[in-house]
Parts: sequence; structure tokens; C-alpha cells
Amino acid sequence: MQSRNRSLVWGILLILFGAALLIEVYVDLTAWMWVAILAVGGAAVYGVYLMDRSQRALLIPAYVLWVIALMVALITLNVLRDESIATYVLASIALPFVAVYARDREKWWALIPAYALLAIGVMVGLIGLGVLDDLLIPAYVMFAVAIPFFVVYLRNRDLWWALVPGGIMGVIGLAFLLAEGAVQYIGPVALVVVGGWMIVRQFTAKKPPAPDA
Repeated sequence: MQSRNRSLVWGILLILFGAALLIEVYVDLTAWMWVAILAVGGAAVYGVYLMDRSQRALLIPAYVLWVIALMVALITLNVLRDESIATYVLASIALPFVAVYARDREKWWALIPAYALLAIGVMVGLIGLGVLDDLLIPAYVMFAVAIPFFVVYLRNRDLWWALVPGGIMGVIGLAFLLAEGAVQYIGPVALVVVGGWMIVRQFTAKKPPAPDA
């Protein structure tokens, strides 16, 4: 059953894209036509998944096709351009890891690549907007590296060792801010860090045990 479904998926995709390439030999397909082709391909794969929900691996090609279709659409609409394209791609790669953790809180490891990808994506976007430049870039990197260590300590106060690398990275980041003469950023950055911690805390905090009947 599994091999049949996989063969069905690959057969559908090969036929779909083969037909599209043949059509483009005679007619130039517009960006919106490719958006439609990619979206239909993703829907077809998802439809095969609905036939057998145990085949969760089929969600990967469906997701990839839809993400690419949306990216092409946003680029065509001039919503995405330059560095924002990289931010979109990195965020799209991070989202499945977040979904893995959301489905099973025991798989906390998924938060590591998700956080790294999102942190890099945000940095690229801020650089493109001109918010980060010069010494603000290494300051951002240092704070981004420090935050997970503080989260580890706040989750378990016995893991005091996490304060050492977190504190070192935070101090270095603060030094870069001061060197840049960006003292005015310290307050907003502190608010962002605290707000981010509160959000992460909601996802990582252990649920209290249900009371006995």
C-alpha cells in the first residue's frame, strides 16, 4: 500500500510537470500559470495522503509545492523581493519543525533548527530593511545565541551552567551595542527578549497534572 501510494504521487507529479514543460515549448507559461501548476500538484499529493493518513511523509512534497507556489505568487505581486525572499524561505523551512514540536512536546529538539532558521531569517530581513548594519549585526547574533541558554535556565533552575555561556554572549552583544552608540536600542531589545521568553515559556512550560476524579 505504501509503495503504491508513493508510485502514485511520483506518477502524478511527473505527468503534471512533464505536461507543463511540453506546453511551454509552444506557449510561454506565465508566473500565475506556474503558481496554479504547483498548487494543483500540492493538492494532488495531499489528496493521496488523505487516502491513507498513515503516510505522513507525503505531507512533505505537498508542503514544498505549496510553499513554492506561494513564494512565486508573492514575488509576482512584488510583496517579496531581495532579502525578504531569503527570510520567507528560511521561515518556510522552520515551520515544519515547529509543527513537529506542536504535535509532540517530547520532541523538543525540533525547536533548535526552527529557532536557528528563524533567527537567521529575521536577521537577513532586518539587514535588508536597513535596521541592522555595522556592529548591530554581531550584536544581534550574540543576543540570538544567548537567548536559548537563558531559556534553558528559566525552564530548570538547576541548570545554572547555562547562565555562563548565555551571560558571556549577552555581555558581548551589549558591548557591540555600546560600541555602535546604539544605547537607544537596549530598552527595546530588552522588551523583545522578555516578550520572546514569555512566548517560549507558554510552549515549553509543563502542563499541571490533571486532578484525580
